[in-house]
Amino acid sequence: MLTTTAIGDIVLREIRALLLEEDFDEAPAISGETHLHELGINSLMLARLLLQLETTLGADPFTRGDAAISDIRSVSDLIAAYQRAQAGGR
Repeated sequence: MLTTTAIGDIVLREIRALLLEEDFDEAPAISGETHLHELGINSLMLARLLLQLETTLGADPFTRGDAAISDIRSVSDLIAAYQRAQAGGR
């Protein structure tokens, strides 16, 4: 099982990769309090990000009811959802 820090690092890495893939000149500074809309992440980009995170982390917090995708506003919300999923939904 991954540590909570490792999960956070992976989420941040995947967000940066997505932004660079979308032809952003460089990934903006990202913190836990950064809102996804501030990064320019639209619904299609979010779907791609969630698919990549599911593949990388082996968990989908949105299918088991651990989290509601509509509640994800910030980077820290996203990290927390995956941390809970890795911990078995606790």
